[in-house]
Amino acid sequence: MDGYAPEASPPPPPPVASESKDDDDDDGNDDNTSDADDGDADVIDRILLRLPVNALIRFLCVSKEWSALINSSNFIKKHLNHSIETNSDRTLILNETFVNPRLQSRWFSVPYSDNDQFGKAVQIYQPLHNWKILDYCHGLVCLSFYNSYEKKKDIAIWNPLIRKYRKLPSEPIDKPSGSLYSFYSSFGFGYDPSNNDYKVVRITQFYERVFFEVKVYSLKSQCWKKIEKQWPIKGIRSKQSVSLNGAFHWIVVQNDGSESILAFDLANEKFRLYRKSRNEDLLSLEVLGGCLCFMNCDPEFPDYYDFWLMKEYGDESSWTRICKIELDAEPWNFEYFKPLLFSKNGKKILMEGIDLIWYDITTKRGKKVKNRSFPKRFKTATCIGSLLLLDGDNVIDLKQKKNKRKRNEFLTEGLNLLAKFAAKM
Repeated sequence: MDGYAPEASPPPPPPVASESKDDDDDDGNDDNTSDADDGDADVIDRILLRLPVNALIRFLCVSKEWSALINSSNFIKKHLNHSIETNSDRTLILNETFVNPRLQSRWFSVPYSDNDQFGKAVQIYQPLHNWKILDYCHGLVCLSFYNSYEKKKDIAIWNPLIRKYRKLPSEPIDKPSGSLYSFYSSFGFGYDPSNNDYKVVRITQFYERVFFEVKVYSLKSQCWKKIEKQWPIKGIRSKQSVSLNGAFHWIVVQNDGSESILAFDLANEKFRLYRKSRNEDLLSLEVLGGCLCFMNCDPEFPDYYDFWLMKEYGDESSWTRICKIELDAEPWNFEYFKPLLFSKNGKKILMEGIDLIWYDITTKRGKKVKNRSFPKRFKTATCIGSLLLLDGDNVIDLKQKKNKRKRNEFLTEGLNLLAKFAAKM
């Protein structure tokens, strides 16, 4: 957390109401004092809501009253809503890639200012060895790790700004009768606003029978649930879903070979199909600017890609093409790219490719983000300041833990020498 938010001085702690000297005093002073205390507490509440999460973590030790306030679910939700509405306390989390698998990949946090500038990348400690970014939402990053021994993916949810995480319990795959092995499992992570809950979905497709198993993990109940409704489509093309408006979304292939977008609503546990705007190949499905976004390519014109937004969620007629990315948009690399966010004025899109690139919608040109503190290759998660997962497990920095142990051993040795010296006197 250090390095990407300014130091903040705590506002004065809330006043403690003094006891009345005369229990029989009926002049109303107690009511006036109580009203004043409530007013002061309301002011402090409003001040704390505007502070970045790293300052709030420090203020947990100011008093029991402050700790109870900051840990309360109501305050955590109000603080998150304020961060979203004001688009403040924004950070990029970078996961270094293409490193020696025997070494631990590094993670960095990068502050992102209101003028679309990026600060210095500060290395942070990840909770688990060599896990990868699966998805992210509201300051939480969902991590995955392929367990080659058990041939399954392990999942964890991490709040990098407050250094808390929770590893999900292992959940078996219920194979249908006659099935020997599964094809693959894809995962998604997102928010369920109807239940104020964060959930992970796992879709498992089997080889022998055209069969899908759907299970959902709830961060609130901390358990998995099997979805009894049958997966309505025979083919799934995107290995990972995207989450928006309380639903998960995948690119699927229908029986006639055409592609559509399948949504699974977390509130009513129902599936729904959305048609795309044109009969072209869907290359990827993302969320951009709070809208569903897909990228497609016309096989007859392979020298450019189109980006489309669903301006009104659920309305298929609202698909709008926002830009056309041409192959000569240097320094572009078309092997991989993903839209992350709009610039403040909405005229540029921050793209993740081999590097971070600002793509100008008007000029149709890309410009590489130059920052010497960035690792050479990385995957990106966009985070907004939140206190979610305050009750999670602590992320322990092994280097700090080792230095602390050495310091304690040094102090213990010094105290033993003092004790021996005192005994001889």
